[in-house]
Amino acid sequence: MPLPEYAMRALRETQADFLAAVLGRDPAHAARWPYRGLAVYRTNARENFAAALEAAFPLLHGLMGHDEFRAMAWAFQRHSPPRSGNQFYCGAGLPGFLATHLADTPDAALAEVAKFEWLIQEVLVAADPAERFDFALLAAVPEAQHVTLRFGFHPAIRLQRARLPLFRLWQDHQQHGTVSRAALEPSAGHEQLLIRRTGEGVELQRLEPAEFRFLDALLRGETLELAVGQALADGGDSMDAGKALAAWISAGVITGLAP
Repeated sequence: MPLPEYAMRALRETQADFLAAVLGRDPAHAARWPYRGLAVYRTNARENFAAALEAAFPLLHGLMGHDEFRAMAWAFQRHSPPRSGNQFYCGAGLPGFLATHLADTPDAALAEVAKFEWLIQEVLVAADPAERFDFALLAAVPEAQHVTLRFGFHPAIRLQRARLPLFRLWQDHQQHGTVSRAALEPSAGHEQLLIRRTGEGVELQRLEPAEFRFLDALLRGETLELAVGQALADGGDSMDAGKALAAWISAGVITGLAP
């Protein structure tokens, strides 16, 4: 027999109050429960949340160190308590949280690392496309209309343009399990990265500026003509668009033609 509406409303309010008490967001909520009873739930909630973040942001954890990372995780939990029992998604707001709270500080670069690692997490759980590129469809398009083509992409790819040496930091952490905070220095120029999932896991690829602009434009739904124009804008480096397209189709980055 279903509970009446007033009982359901009271249950929801009790659950919300208990969550606020466990997370310590409002001391007034804690008065309804024994302190020792709450302490157990608080410890478990904090540790599970921090462990989930550590699993999703191993490079950030390595750069910050265990104690600093845990303190940051608990501050983030109080600010943005999870709304789902699935702890995987608890890190989605961390890059924005760090960008806001570390702005104009010596640690501001940590937000860029967090953004990078969350893109990796998105790539890891993205779906696989049902089919690979159908060249028959491309062959059916008159050559005069090729400039209007738009392309579909594998869901498990992301792009990031950063001022940090993310490629080297990620490789160092993958190979050695540790990374020095001193390595978190901005590069002389920007680093353009393609982040993708392969059969062997996550793969990073450095792109030339024109390649990055070209691929980014296509991902945003621009036509082939406009994407080439953006890639070579401002006197940028030369690029063979046909060769680049063929390579990305072969690698499974581009998976089809978009409507």
